[in-house]
Amino acid sequence: MSVPVLSDPVPQTPGAPQKTITELLTQWANLTDAAIAATGVTDGWFRGPIQDQRPWDPAAEDVSLPPCGTVGSKTAHQVSNNVTHAAFEEDPHPIADKLTAYWESEGFTVTRTVDWTSPSGKMDVSIRAVRSDGVFYGLGVTSTIVSIDVSSECSTDPSIDTWAREKSLRNPRSPSPTPSPSPADLEQATLSLSLRALEKP
Repeated sequence: MSVPVLSDPVPQTPGAPQKTITELLTQWANLTDAAIAATGVTDGWFRGPIQDQRPWDPAAEDVSLPPCGTVGSKTAHQVSNNVTHAAFEEDPHPIADKLTAYWESEGFTVTRTVDWTSPSGKMDVSIRAVRSDGVFYGLGVTSTIVSIDVSSECSTDPSIDTWAREKSLRNPRSPSPTPSPSPADLEQATLSLSLRALEKP
């Protein structure tokens, strides 16, 4: 199976063109698909926690938008979420080594943050892979699960806020936005307060 080659990193610099939300969503989906392909197992992946049983769908746009530092003087955000799969084998080291080699070949700086074995033989391996443009992978592998966190690069493009606001309005579980008072409403409120103040003895 051929593994897709990720695009070359483009370091963020103040004033550089910022990716739109559509570009970030596409980048995030491509990065996720690339990591899945690199495992060599392309079926049986789930979006989010494995117990939710939501099959991986790159078009679902079920993502979070965490802040990720600054680009110039503005706070940036990135598209982020994870995919999960039942463990491929009891020992997590082979898949951790495989993805480490893949990410390093793609220009990521890879750090193994956890490599633990319990007295009973349970194992846990965690890896961070970062790129200069803010793209991030986090891998967590145990004897029972493989979890890959994926984050796009950072951006301050205004389309991110617009998309988040529209998505919130489409979500029936989100609180209804409170409309901002109009200038006429503010003027009426000020007048009412002034009249009440004059009525006091």
